[in-house]
Amino acid sequence: MKEVKKVWHWWWGWNTQKVENWLEEMEKNGWNLTKVDFAQVRFSFKNGKVRKMRYCWDYPAMPGDNYFELFKEDGWESMDNKMGPWFIWRKPYENERPNIYTDTKSLIEKNNRQIRTVIFGVLVTLFLIALVSIANFSFSKLISAILILSMVFYGYIIVQLCQYNKKLKTNAIKC
Repeated sequence: MKEVKKVWHWWWGWNTQKVENWLEEMEKNGWNLTKVDFAQVRFSFKNGKVRKMRYCWDYPAMPGDNYFELFKEDGWESMDNKMGPWFIWRKPYENERPNIYTDTKSLIEKNNRQIRTVIFGVLVTLFLIALVSIANFSFSKLISAILILSMVFYGYIIVQLCQYNKKLKTNAIKC
């Protein structure tokens, strides 16, 4: 049997539960996560012990030293590769499945931080569209089309995060 495996697994910021559950299932099958890289979508596993391991994704505002200490004190281990704004935490457990977010308000705040980041991307893209429209070079139409597609994608992300927050507010989703 293969000892190491690398898996590409795409995930979305408004639905981290799917990738968290997938990683837990991998651990239950004896595939222990060893590394996360390439913009946090490529996962490396080593064939090892079957274990119950909880994975959680966090999107903190400005993590200071206190942020990391709080997690370490509570038994969480960082799986972060320092490539993005997301932090990946894991913690072994026996009975009750641990969570880093225990209240709906904190989860909504996390989603709002993502929305603000995407809005910043929208503003940068609008600025680039303005620059490209002023410039007169051969690829300006292609670049404009790519930037407009980026705007559509940003809009999709914002809508998904807002819908997720709405579900959280109406208690359709439990923490």
